[in-house]
This record gives sequence, C-alpha cells and structure tokens, in this order.
Amino acid sequence: MTVAAPATIAARADVEAVPIVRANRRALAFADFHIHNRFSRDSILSEDRFIRVALERGLTHVAVTNHNNVEGAIAVRDRAAALGVDERLTVILGEEVSTSDGEVVGIFLQRTIPRGLTAEQTADEIHAQGGLVSIPHPFDPFRASHIRQAPLEGLAAAGKIDMIEVFNSRVTFTRHNQQAAEFAARHGIPGIACSDSHSAFEVAMSFNALPAFETADELREGLSENEWHGSRSTVLIHLTTRYAVWTNIVRRWLGHDTATAPVLGPEPTRQVAQEPIEAPAVSELPNPGDPEASDDRG
Repeated sequence: MTVAAPATIAARADVEAVPIVRANRRALAFADFHIHNRFSRDSILSEDRFIRVALERGLTHVAVTNHNNVEGAIAVRDRAAALGVDERLTVILGEEVSTSDGEVVGIFLQRTIPRGLTAEQTADEIHAQGGLVSIPHPFDPFRASHIRQAPLEGLAAAGKIDMIEVFNSRVTFTRHNQQAAEFAARHGIPGIACSDSHSAFEVAMSFNALPAFETADELREGLSENEWHGSRSTVLIHLTTRYAVWTNIVRRWLGHDTATAPVLGPEPTRQVAQEPIEAPAVSELPNPGDPEASDDRG
C-alpha cells in the first residue's frame, strides 16, 4: 500500500473551514496513536486547537494518550462531538501509564488505569478493558520513564504487546528508533509511528496509513497492512514541554485553575515503584467549563 503523507487541507484555522473527504476516510485511515494535550502537565495544547490542526493536516483517527489519565481523551472526544466533526475525526480514548517498569500506552480504554502497577499488570488491565497495548519509545535513553528491558522482553514473550513504536518523532537519535524496529521484527510485533505530540507544531509529524477502522479488533487486524511515515522533531521541541511544565506551575502558584496536577505527568520508574497511587481524583482533573483553563494556549 503506497500513500502520500497527509497534507494541510485547509489554510484557515477554524474547524468549519476544513473540507470533508468522506470517500478517502472510509477507504483509509490516517492515524496518530500517541498525542498529549493540556491534561498532561507537560503540554498546554487545548482541545480546540488540537482538533483544528489534526483536521487541517489530514488525520482521521487520533489516540489521545495523556499521562496517567483518560479524562483528557474524553475531553477531546466530547469537544469534537460538540463541534460536529466527530464523523471526520475519530478520537480514541488512551493513556500513557507510568508503570513501575516504565511507560506503557493503552488505547481503546474505558477508564483511567492507576499508575504504579507492573507493566504486565497494566497490560492485563488494558486488555481487560478491551484495549490494545502499545509500547512507547522503548529504547530512548533520555527518558527516565521508558520501559525497562526485562519487563519489555517479558511482555513480548507473553504475547501481550499489540504494537510498538518503531518510530517516535521525539526520539533524539535514529539508532534508538532503529532498536525498536529491530525488536518489533524479532518478536513479530506490528510497528507504528507516533508523533508523541505535546504542541500543535508536532501534530501529524508521524502517522500511520492503514485500512479504516472503528474498533480495537479492526485496528488489530489492519496493523498488518500499516504503512507508517515518520518525521523527527527538532531536539529543541523538548523546550516546549519544559515551558508547559513551568507555565502550569506558575499558573497554579498564582491561584489559577490549571488543566494539570503533578500526578498527571510522566514519572521515573523508581519513583513510581516507591510511590504508587490510585487514579486521579476528580478535583485533580481539568474543569472543561473553566474558560481560563480551556483557552487556546497551545
């Protein structure tokens, strides 16, 4: 299957300006399976701006995978429905979970999975919810939260990995993406490319072109035909996450409601193992009705 990368299909920023391409969407999905918005403490990307940019750049399916909460994905899904674009942009509920063995992504989830479980327990919980297990940036040495080798090998041997990021736009060196690709090939695990977006600039930098799908089972079947496309972010893109973290800290210090709390960030495996906690309380999550928290700051 040979396809071109999603192009910017509208010059204007408002959602209504983006043309509908129903025939192409039904035949083929253009999907990004790892995206953050303001419900991660290292992002200030608002729901509205994300939806606009995703449509402009030709994405048809997105998995919103904020750190340690699925509520951010629900907010994007509900906002897409409110804007009347949910037929054009399928929003998949996901979460990047901080396990005691490193990060594991679940998509097609129903509820937040608490951090602090082992990687295997987390994978079992994802599957119990009818979801799929994805391993993000498994060999990136610059992220203290990446999954460790032994638990990764254990998940692969047990057949509990549904897909693995063989290309992550935020991975600094090509060789670490290549390690992931070699691991996936060695274990017969489908590979995907992900933007790992934390800002509007990054959306759709990497994507997957595969048969259109609506369910986890349909996606699992279609992964064998996936053709992924990846572009690396500049190393300076990590400054946007630092900016987001400090912006949210300052806003919290000034007494403004924020869309984040410390629990909703990536956590090093050692810290998670020592300080496991349950799912975030409602009071720790963004209030979608708060105009200060939901303005277009991303």
